[in-house]
Amino acid sequence: MSATTAPATLEGTWALDPIHSTASFAVKHMVVSSFRAGFKQVDATFEAQGDDVRLTGTVPVESIDIEQADLRGHVLAPDFFDVANTPNIEFVSTSVRRAGDDAVTVEGDLTIRGVTRPVSATGTLMGPVADVSGADRVGVELETTVDRTAYGLNWNAPLPKGGFAVANDVKLAVHLEFVRQEA
Repeated sequence: MSATTAPATLEGTWALDPIHSTASFAVKHMVVSSFRAGFKQVDATFEAQGDDVRLTGTVPVESIDIEQADLRGHVLAPDFFDVANTPNIEFVSTSVRRAGDDAVTVEGDLTIRGVTRPVSATGTLMGPVADVSGADRVGVELETTVDRTAYGLNWNAPLPKGGFAVANDVKLAVHLEFVRQEA
């Protein structure tokens, strides 16, 4: 099978290719710009059995990629993620719906800081496609926006002329690449 020939089915279990996968967030900072950060580790699985499609993922909060030690420490502390008590961000899908060729909507339960809330994310589901070695691959790219305070990330500081240091709305993005597992 050539690298451009797509297998006909998503059927099976797909393991994450961590080298080609990321999880990140962006939040408005000081009203004027967006602070962006990612995580150095992400784990996820993608499973399809007939019409039942499931996407699950875990991100160790400790793997947050913030170089500045004081800021990193504050983000990991109880004011934000409270990594000592809630070390992971977790996601379990409840619905994966394709619309058209590549568009996808994924609904599920997102747990941050021990609080679980339903979320809906949109993006693309590409593939399956055979890579240069013949292994089947699928790509999933999703974005959603959540209110961080709904997950207990409440720290903030008022600015002298109005507004707050950190916005409540946080844009989450995942870019995941999966490899089909042999049966």
